[in-house]
This record gives sequence, C-alpha cells and structure tokens, in this order.
Amino acid sequence: MSLLDVQNFTARIYTDENLRREFATTPERVGRENNLTEKEIAELVAVFPEELNSFAESLRWKRLREVEKLLPLTKKILVADFERHFREFSQTFNPQSVKKHLEDAIHFGNYLRKNEAVPELAVNAAKFECSKLEFYALNKRFIIRRFEFDVETGARKRHLKIWLRFGKKRIVF
Repeated sequence: MSLLDVQNFTARIYTDENLRREFATTPERVGRENNLTEKEIAELVAVFPEELNSFAESLRWKRLREVEKLLPLTKKILVADFERHFREFSQTFNPQSVKKHLEDAIHFGNYLRKNEAVPELAVNAAKFECSKLEFYALNKRFIIRRFEFDVETGARKRHLKIWLRFGKKRIVF
C-alpha cells in the first residue's frame, strides 16, 4: 500500500468511531479489507488504542470549534445540541478539500437542514449561514434562498435573501 493510502486509512480511523472500534477488535481483518500490509497493521496496532483515540478526539474537537466559528447563529440556536449533532455528522463525513473547515461547515449545515430532529429556526439559520459561506468564501455569483424565519430576530417571517456578484461588487438584499 502506498504512503498516501496508509495516510487516508489513518485519517478514516481518526474520524470514524465505528471503524476505529472495529479495527481495535479485529485489526487483521479490517487492515486486509483496506489493503494494509501485515507490517502496516502491526504499526497501527502498536499505537492503538490510547494514542489513536486521544488524537481522534482532539481532531474532532478542533473540527467542532472551527465549524462553530463559521456557523455562530446556528450554534447559538442549538446550544448543546450543536455538539451532539456535529458528533453524529462527523462519523459520516470527512472533508477532502484544501478548505477543510469551510467544507465541514457547509456539509454540516446541509446535514442539519435534512435532519428532522433539528428545530426549524436552526434549520433556517444553517441555511442562511451556509448560503453566506458559499457566496463569500466560494465566490458564487448568485444565490437566492427562501426562509421561513428571520434568523437574526427569530421571528417567523417568510422572505427571500439574494446575494449577487457583479465583478468585485457584491449586492445583498
């Protein structure tokens, strides 16, 4: 297996709690299924489980803190549920782009929007903040979204938000 493949597998173990648990109980089988050599499996087993679990948890906390910075309204509305939902989300998603925190935030916002357990106000906040991130950070030229709530006041109020870009000029209404 190439170094990149080993790094990708290690990244998956750090971010996927189920895979980490499975690897801890049957490292040879999981290693073979992921094309690891016997030597690579032995090297990972040597650092497992304390160091691996500790590092995985620190990575999850770092991801959470960065996403909280990018989705502050959503965090404010969900309070402690924000962390619980992020923990669930982080089991199924591992950012791949250079802009990992931005990718994490946008995909987490989309996850919240599809989750029926999330209050409607929080769904609207996630939709609003992700739209802003896509427009400003991903340089989208045009975004239009319909909202059921005014996320800044929390009042139920249907409205449209439009972000437009003409060259370097940005218009939001």
